[in-house]
Amino acid sequence: MSEWQVSLIFQDSKSNKFWRARCIGPNLEVNFGRIGSQGQSQTKRYDSPEDAARELEKQAREKSRKGYIAGDGGPSEAAASTTAAETAPAPPAASQCALVLTIGERRLELRLSVDGNALHTHSVEHYADPAAAEAAFAQIRAALEADGYRPQ
Repeated sequence: MSEWQVSLIFQDSKSNKFWRARCIGPNLEVNFGRIGSQGQSQTKRYDSPEDAARELEKQAREKSRKGYIAGDGGPSEAAASTTAAETAPAPPAASQCALVLTIGERRLELRLSVDGNALHTHSVEHYADPAAAEAAFAQIRAALEADGYRPQ
């Protein structure tokens, strides 16, 4: 079996869940549930591999909009046959957080998570209009490039 193409997690004071998906030919396989569990699996067949890939991208975008972040909370392929009691515990709540700051009509959403030796950051800034967002983009990009960041 292939690896999961998308692996996301969502954790807050009420939730501790994962969602992951992959395409195998025209089939879209989704596995989701509580972190540390086997979760539930669903497979749907599409007319073509391209249709399945488009649906995977659509569902992943929807999950990201709902606050899911990159991370692996489901059982590994090797552990898929183990019982729930044998699965790894969920990461401590301190290794992930979601923060929000509102300044006037500007809203900043920041999600942080630790995965081994990597710190993942995902931020979204909402502005009053597209022109304000474009101006902020130009200002932030210029500042980062002045600090030594280079486009890839």
